[in-house]
Amino acid sequence: MATNNEEKLDKKEQRLQKKADKKAEKQADKARIREEKRQDREALFKVENPIAFMRIVNVISGILLFIALFLGIRYIINGVFLLQYKNGTYLYKAEVFLEKLNAPEGYLPYYNAGNAYYNLEDYDNAIDSYKSALESHPSDKKEADIRVNLALAMLHKIDFDNINTEKQKAAAVRTLQSARNVLCEKGHADPYGTDGRDPEAEQLKQDIDKMLEELDAEPEPPQESEEDEKNQGGSGSDEKEKSQREKQLEKELDDQKQENMQERQEAQDEADAKQQQGGSGSNSGSGGGSDFDGKTW
Repeated sequence: MATNNEEKLDKKEQRLQKKADKKAEKQADKARIREEKRQDREALFKVENPIAFMRIVNVISGILLFIALFLGIRYIINGVFLLQYKNGTYLYKAEVFLEKLNAPEGYLPYYNAGNAYYNLEDYDNAIDSYKSALESHPSDKKEADIRVNLALAMLHKIDFDNINTEKQKAAAVRTLQSARNVLCEKGHADPYGTDGRDPEAEQLKQDIDKMLEELDAEPEPPQESEEDEKNQGGSGSDEKEKSQREKQLEKELDDQKQENMQERQEAQDEADAKQQQGGSGSNSGSGGGSDFDGKTW
């Protein structure tokens, strides 16, 4: 009996020893893992070459400082422009300078410069600035505002009180149609009805339709190719259609500018000829004026 009891005690002690050994082994493994993790963290943040590391930090800090100064200068110049703009002083040169720093919101300096030119009644430069703003990827809402202002600048190029010849009438109709197309791009105004996405663009388009009616002309819907109509829902066709319309718009604006310059030159030549002849000159006709009252945005 004594021998059996001793054997049982020996087995029990062996089991307890095994448990203790396993526990000690687990603790050793945990300690080893913790130490390996600590060494990995130290190796991750260890700088082999502190001088090179500090050079990299200095370069990154310099870049961040430059970006901060860049944005700060833009913010200050634009803030001064807007403050003066509200007071009736149009510092378009400040915005022209910002056109060279056209990021982010690259459209903004062109848009602001266009507004300044518009208020100074320099409609040719206003038109050019608004066109550049449209090419600088404005947001959807800002694009609608730019298109409205561009169309208004184009309308101001028409002398509604002195449309006395068929040539002048045809030029006015072309300008009105070009301004209408500007508004109808991307559905900002509805070329076929009154469901345009932007209320101001839609209202101005309806005013243009009334002007065309007074000149005995019919509004022409934007022209689309057969391929554009078939693939109207595709993104690739949208980009192609946009490119074609932009080219068409640029051509129409360039033609309009050349016609206006030619008309001004002809009027100046006629005035010079009358002055040389000593004639007093008289205005003929009652004029083909419209109800357009120089509406601004």
